Amino acid sequence: MNLLRFSGLALTFFFCAFLSTANAQTSKNYPFSWKETADNWYMPKSYTFKYADGLTAKGSSSSKPNRGPVCTNDCKETTAPDACTESLLSEKCKDVELPGFPLPQGYSGVEYVTFEVQHNGKVNGYQVVKQAVSCKPCIQKAVNLVASSGEWFPAIQDGITVKSTVVVPVFFK
Repeated sequence: MNLLRFSGLALTFFFCAFLSTANAQTSKNYPFSWKETADNWYMPKSYTFKYADGLTAKGSSSSKPNRGPVCTNDCKETTAPDACTESLLSEKCKDVELPGFPLPQGYSGVEYVTFEVQHNGKVNGYQVVKQAVSCKPCIQKAVNLVASSGEWFPAIQDGITVKSTVVVPVFFK
């Protein structure tokens, strides 16, 4: 009788463990690393990017087409893809809430997520700029939010697709 009761409990335990594992896999937390820097370029007020060679898009003057990395196909098809991407990201990453979680004392209320968009459009290595006061749930939420922004299309410099670095600030309220 005890063996039957024990096997019933064990089966229930394994079933619950299976369901919790399946649930954990559906709510993906994207991996990231820390970026330690004092460079203000990595702490912008809105979405920004730079080409792999270090030149900013706004400083480029060429007769061949130039544009930054674009986060959706809809933005890629517009006449102002950089403005469209900036608008989408600022709308998505502004006034983000963490229900039931108070922000730490002295927290800046913003996380800076940086990543690279390769010349083929693949996204590499999410990094979060390290700050004096950190909010771990805010950091993970910011990375997840930026990573879920969809498909990225590479930057174009002088008519050629190039690698670029993107920084997206995520603002918490």
